[in-house]
Amino acid sequence: MKKFFISCVILNGLMLLLLNGLNAQQPDTFQVPDSAEGGDEMPRVLKELVEQYKHKVAKDSSLKQEPDTQQEGPALNNLVLDKTLSNIGRDFYDFFSENWNPPETERNFIIYIYERPAPGIGNIVQIEINHEKVFESRLTPRRQILQKVARQAVNKSTNYIANYKEINQQLGKDLEGSGIY
Repeated sequence: MKKFFISCVILNGLMLLLLNGLNAQQPDTFQVPDSAEGGDEMPRVLKELVEQYKHKVAKDSSLKQEPDTQQEGPALNNLVLDKTLSNIGRDFYDFFSENWNPPETERNFIIYIYERPAPGIGNIVQIEINHEKVFESRLTPRRQILQKVARQAVNKSTNYIANYKEINQQLGKDLEGSGIY
């Protein structure tokens, strides 16, 4: 029985060595011969697909060069989103919405009205236009003060949107550089 077991182990070891030697000789990649070396050319269907892709890329790149103010399909733009937490913040949002009259511009924007708690009485409201902070103020529960702060926020937001191009040109020079502090 021992001789049979030993012969099986030796036989299995030899077979493993033989299989590993065969696998080592097989390449792990496959190379397609070039047409200049006498290999087959690319199939016609594949050529047509490549040509269609090249044509679409050329068409898309030419569209990017032309300024297009009209977007295809419906888009959600020029929105005012309420991200407030309390009744005071909701009242501010209502006053802001009542006074809001978006300026005529080609640029699309989304206004976010955020609220966060503040120590003491009241909260802090923050207005962001396309995720850029434009306005921040403390809110109190008094109705007249909320209306006044909402009108200030509307004026600041309107000026930001109307003068966005000029603001970016002024800031563009400051934002240039290597980014190394």
